[in-house]
Amino acid sequence: MSFHRNKMLISTRKLLLAAIFTAGIFFASAHGAEMTAFDQTIRILERWTSSHWGQDCFVWVVHYPEELAGPWAESEAIRAGMSEAEQERFRENFVSELQLKTSETFLVSVYSFGARPVNLYPVRDNVSLLSATGERIKPVKYDGSLDNPSAGVVQGLVFFPKQTNKDYVIGVRGMGRTERIFSFAPPETPPPVSPQKPDVVVVNVPPRKPRKPVPIPVKKPEPPAPPPIPPKPIKPIFQQESSDMAEFVKSVKERGNDTQKDTRKDTPPPTQSPKPRDNIDSAYTSRETVLRRFLNLWADGSYGEMYDMLSEASKKVISPENFAKEAGKASDIRAGIKGGDFRIDWVGDERAKVITVRKTLVFRTVSSRTIGVRREGSSWRVVW
Repeated sequence: MSFHRNKMLISTRKLLLAAIFTAGIFFASAHGAEMTAFDQTIRILERWTSSHWGQDCFVWVVHYPEELAGPWAESEAIRAGMSEAEQERFRENFVSELQLKTSETFLVSVYSFGARPVNLYPVRDNVSLLSATGERIKPVKYDGSLDNPSAGVVQGLVFFPKQTNKDYVIGVRGMGRTERIFSFAPPETPPPVSPQKPDVVVVNVPPRKPRKPVPIPVKKPEPPAPPPIPPKPIKPIFQQESSDMAEFVKSVKERGNDTQKDTRKDTPPPTQSPKPRDNIDSAYTSRETVLRRFLNLWADGSYGEMYDMLSEASKKVISPENFAKEAGKASDIRAGIKGGDFRIDWVGDERAKVITVRKTLVFRTVSSRTIGVRREGSSWRVVW
């Protein structure tokens, strides 16, 4: 019994420390001089987040309203360096994945630290939306992981029908003897500002004492600079006058030979040309190198060069224009590749699964795509 109590106290302390750290981030962002997209995202999440302690558990519920899509997409675009078109596609994918147009979407998180994990099965009966009129509405769809009790943290999305009246709460059963109600804060309204006259404060300042004059040091004149040394006279070609033309030609040739010898000594060796870049079409280039080159081009948005790396069979199926549109739509995978949060798992000899992890403000989203790599002639080509 004491071991179980100590374990519960340690888990509770960890959770409280995490809550304090998160509150510190919220406080720092909310007191910035200018409201950024990240600050707007935090404000919306703070309003639509509610939590309760239960029997050996802690549960928090986060609602994703439609107004969250714009600031969230802008924050991710700044972090991943997206263009305006990519940011708009990211926002559309965010709205589509969370079904914000047709549903009221909630993220339900259950942290169980007791001897028995919290059991919400069946979620369809134990998690409900209570409207302003008192109607109890069941979810139309939810993540199946919430039906399976397990220790630690379990998270899943729960979808309810779209509501016109936002004055609703979420009821959760299974946390204890009674149903717990998760309510959300009303929208923020700034208090009315009444004009006030400024207070006039009279302060008697004592007279300033006169300062003693500080003597200014007089600089001594510097001695005049010495006159410049005249250059040495250039030695003439002939030591004495001569009218012999043959002697003049001979002296000019000798000086020319001496100049040519000195030039040969001082001339630096020719610079070597830079080494050529690794050839992707070379037979010695590995499939891993070709695939990583393809992913780097994807992160840079170089869809034309990506298309050149496709196999002939893939080029027959998709045109360059349609390929650019399809590759540009996968903004979540591209953001993960650009941020370096991805890994490559090979499935056989000619297939690789690219897994990206997108870290959001509340949880992480894992996206993956399987890409084929095939030998054509002596080089590897990508199968789209």
